[in-house]
Amino acid sequence: MSKRRHLYEIDLMRAFIMLGVLSVHTTSFFLSMNPKASPAFLAIGALITSMHFTRESFMFMTGLVLFITYYHRTFRTIDFWKKRFLLIAIPYIAWNVVYIVFKGLNNPGQNYWAPLTLLNDMRHSLFTGNQYYLYYVLVTIQFYVVFPLLLKGLRKFERYHLQILIGSFVVQLLLMAACKFILPNIHYTKLPPVLSNLEQYRDQIVLTYQFWFIAGGIIACHYTKVTAFIKQHHRLLLATLIFSIPIVWGHYFLDRLVFHEVEGTAETVLQPIMIPYSLLVTINLWSAGLQWAARRTQVGWRPMSWLIGCAANASFGIYLIQPFPITYMEKFIHHLDHAGIPTWLHYSLWPFCILFVYCTGMLFAHWIGKIPYLSYIVGRKMSFTKWRPNSPTLPGSPLHN
Repeated sequence: MSKRRHLYEIDLMRAFIMLGVLSVHTTSFFLSMNPKASPAFLAIGALITSMHFTRESFMFMTGLVLFITYYHRTFRTIDFWKKRFLLIAIPYIAWNVVYIVFKGLNNPGQNYWAPLTLLNDMRHSLFTGNQYYLYYVLVTIQFYVVFPLLLKGLRKFERYHLQILIGSFVVQLLLMAACKFILPNIHYTKLPPVLSNLEQYRDQIVLTYQFWFIAGGIIACHYTKVTAFIKQHHRLLLATLIFSIPIVWGHYFLDRLVFHEVEGTAETVLQPIMIPYSLLVTINLWSAGLQWAARRTQVGWRPMSWLIGCAANASFGIYLIQPFPITYMEKFIHHLDHAGIPTWLHYSLWPFCILFVYCTGMLFAHWIGKIPYLSYIVGRKMSFTKWRPNSPTLPGSPLHN
């Protein structure tokens, strides 16, 4: 079998989707600093809603990369699990510990450091992924568990891929409708234990995002045909995206001002409108990646290509490290706010805060990724037997193709 081609278009997707993730988390802080329902609050809320494609895009990309890697290869479940879980379970456990300690150092509660309290916190965190943004890592672990079954199913029913994709899309719409309109009105304590856990932790369950993994997988099986379609219609896809953004904003304002939904419900990721919108954004990012991949070696594009490569390789580490620069960014802005800085200066710092969080995470992720064995906590494989001074890290991140 010939060596698998590196998908440079995925590198651009990975770099810019991670930028979107950090933009959402940083912008949410600026939202919280405004009076609720004020014009500035609603404007930022609408902006955040239109940036809530990142979770779905990453899950789509995870399915895409895994199916491209394994669909036409001999697959051994045990070998797959050994390789993938080594690179994701170690970071998941390690960062749960780090986050619990970090929270304790910044704002310890009564008896926070008691051994039994720490043990209970750790157990609960590992099962729920509730520490900062580790829910995504927990969902990815679940996807790795079911991936062999999905792979077998898509291979067996290859002639029905279109029907499976449409069915998965419809199921996703129904799931998101339930999350948006039904579950908020039912308190989980009133449900049977199994349903209670499914409702309470629906953000952390792989079934909630089934369409994105399946769509990524099916499109991977027909990658050449789909990329040809995207290249042919990239202008139409971009125009459709530009047209859809005001629709998402209008949907948010309708929910807030007419239906009087609370902020969390109006801008939630888990609502029907985000399915076609997130898919459209993802396809446009893919289109941009294809265009960049065709130009990346040109002289004028080389600096940008270098930056995209660095960001893509560090993306998983950036995701894990982000709570630290976000926390210190928030403290800095709070300090300036208490000092009475003008409103215009307050908002002018917003893009610089995003860049600070992004670049800080990238630098630390690269640094950790070059340290033998410690590199595993950012999803990189590096041991003393493979390490050389100034040598590049090896591919291995759960987000790496």
